[in-house]
Order: sequence, then structure tokens, then C-alpha cells
Amino acid sequence: MNFYTGLEKEVSAEIREWSLNTLEQPNPAYNNFPACPFAAKAWTDDKVGIVFKYDASFQPLYSIISAYDDRFELIILVDLDYEVAEEKFHQRLEGLNEAIADGIFIDKDIYLMGFHPETEANDLLDDSEFETTIDTLYGMVFIQRLSLLCKASEKLMSKGYYKRDHGNYDVKAILAKRNELYRRFKSGR
Repeated sequence: MNFYTGLEKEVSAEIREWSLNTLEQPNPAYNNFPACPFAAKAWTDDKVGIVFKYDASFQPLYSIISAYDDRFELIILVDLDYEVAEEKFHQRLEGLNEAIADGIFIDKDIYLMGFHPETEANDLLDDSEFETTIDTLYGMVFIQRLSLLCKASEKLMSKGYYKRDHGNYDVKAILAKRNELYRRFKSGR
């Protein structure tokens, strides 16, 4: 049974459309892989969950982290009351990733990535086939298993997915930080 409101249905449909037209299509900037090579299968296998946050409280995010539902490979928290300051939005997620790695939420095998609506477009994403039809702005927090993400990255690394020399996306720094969190997870510290 689906209890989504009208706005939730619209946003969920928009996210699915964005994924289909932007993330799941072969992209020369990613060595002809889709920007997100595992997205299509996750959607097809019904492994993507979408949850909505309506106010300034971060309790919905904390609840997802504390009781991650492994029926999903990815849970997207749609933040309808997101932090307006883009830098603070991303700093909060970085801080939460550190807190997760330190065991604050018990389960250390969780990783957060964010999308802020004011973030400059990623040069590497071809979103020419996608156009939003919703007036409501929202942030997104992508929540998934750190181990799943790192193992998938290892597979993609050997296939040239990360070999790029253009775009405004510092993939080396992101991978280094994520791999450090994964190393800490695996070592139990």
C-alpha cells in the first residue's frame, strides 16, 4: 500500500525520471559507463527506498542510519527543509559520516552522500534529457552500505570508470576519504 502524498508522488517520479535519463545512460565522461552503473538494476529490483523529511529536524535521517533497512541498496532522504547554506549541508553529512565511522550510530557500515539544489551542475552528468516540472526545491541524502559502495567502486576502478581528466568533481579526494572510512570499518576502529 502506498501512502505518499501528491507532492511525494511527484518528487518520487521526478527522481526516478532523473535517474533514468541522467544517471543510467552511457556517458563518455565515465568511459561509456552510466554515471551510476548500478542504478538501473537497483530500481528494477525495487532496491531503492525514498523517505521524506519535512522540517529542520534531522531525526528522520538519524532513524534511517540507526535502523538501516537492508531490503534496499539505496535509501534517498528527500529533504524538503534542507540547510540553505550549501557548504553547511555538505559539512553536516561529512560530520555524520565521521560519527558513523566512530560508532555513534552502532552500525559503522553506512555512508551518506548529498545533493544540494544550489550545487553547481556536475560537468560530467549529461542531464539534457531531463527537465524538472516541480516548483518545490529539495535536497537529497543518499544512504547506503559503505561496504557495498566500496566493493562496487573496486570493480569499476579496474574497468576505467574513474579515469577522467575533466569536470568539477574531485573524484580522487572523494574516493580517498570514502576508502579511509571503509578501512576504519574493516579494521574495527
